[in-house]
Amino acid sequence: MPLALMTAAAFLLPAAALSLKSGYSYGIAIMVIAALCWVHRWALRRPDRGTLLLLVLFAAMACMWFELSALEDAARRWDRPVKFLLGAMCLLFAMAHPPRPAAFFWGLVVGTIGGGLTGLWQVHVLQLPRATGYTNAIQWGNIALLMATLLAVQAGVHWQQLRRWQKPVVVLAVALGLQASLLSASRGGWVALGLALPAVLVIVWRYRRELLWKLIAGFALALAVAGAANIGMLSQRMQLAQDEISHYFEESHTHSSLGIRLEQYRLAGQLVSEKPLLGWGMLGYIDEMHRRVDAGQYSQSIREYNFIHNEFIDLWVKLGVPGVLLQAALYVSVLALFWPSARRMRRFEGAPERWRNVLALRLAGSMVPLMYFSFGLTQHFFVHNSGIVFFVFCVVILWSALRGQEGHAGSAA
Repeated sequence: MPLALMTAAAFLLPAAALSLKSGYSYGIAIMVIAALCWVHRWALRRPDRGTLLLLVLFAAMACMWFELSALEDAARRWDRPVKFLLGAMCLLFAMAHPPRPAAFFWGLVVGTIGGGLTGLWQVHVLQLPRATGYTNAIQWGNIALLMATLLAVQAGVHWQQLRRWQKPVVVLAVALGLQASLLSASRGGWVALGLALPAVLVIVWRYRRELLWKLIAGFALALAVAGAANIGMLSQRMQLAQDEISHYFEESHTHSSLGIRLEQYRLAGQLVSEKPLLGWGMLGYIDEMHRRVDAGQYSQSIREYNFIHNEFIDLWVKLGVPGVLLQAALYVSVLALFWPSARRMRRFEGAPERWRNVLALRLAGSMVPLMYFSFGLTQHFFVHNSGIVFFVFCVVILWSALRGQEGHAGSAA
């Protein structure tokens, strides 16, 4: 039963994430309830070093977000920290009962198809200017892009093993996931592909060199088709970005999306220069920002935002160098734990199916921190509920499934 529930959670997290209100919560709820019901199965287990590192990082992030939530009341202040703590608990449970890798893969298929259809419905039937799913357009579009990427890299590894009818379904799912991202018009998220694609090409060059040019050609074709299908919206968004930047520098117009970001960065540069090591603290930043805005030094447009639209700049201003280092440690550590090095993959050369499963999970796990880092350049993704839970529980599912395949976790290994 605990294995079945963990596998169901691994399917539901991506399957419902884009097309249902708070859809990512259903899989997480199953995971949390199962972890509490079978606490005797995992509470006394000794975690391996990689799992222990993730537990320490989740706990440290919980402490950091308790400080960054200082403006909230006593109950809501725990809203973000508790998600990291629940992730730590579920990681221990998942290591005792690692999910089947196929569950997450087919959850991505269902989820990206649902997200793409939701985006098409909202834009072309409801006539909304941007697809938003059931959350903010930026978070929804970025998660859709991440899910499409996770599905694409895993499908690439398992392509020859997919049945004939499964291949067009997977291709359609990836295309609809990308379409959902485009319909959200989340410009900052598209930059993430520029970081994820080179990493994928490095892995392909190492393990499947003969497929490299096919992959490049396929990606170029996908970009061309997606661009042609959305040429009007893409050109409009790019022109809008150019106009907002030029209006900011030429006319000091700070009430646009990019104008607000640039004004925040100007303020952050001044604040960091004054307290570069330990930062201003959450309350100190808000008070100082309001004081300088009221004094006419900066635009009123930034007053309504408690967070700067760049993850590392925001943390540097509020928590100084320690905050930046902790966020960097989270991304670097997750990437290092999942990266499919030659030494790690060499262990499974005699077991082709296990080798493919391990490579697919490691590739997907590597994409998560890379793309989240890119998302954070223009949006503090962890400010939002969906941003935290999707990162934390994707890592929980992928890491436990990986360690299960490698024989380092639970009864399903």
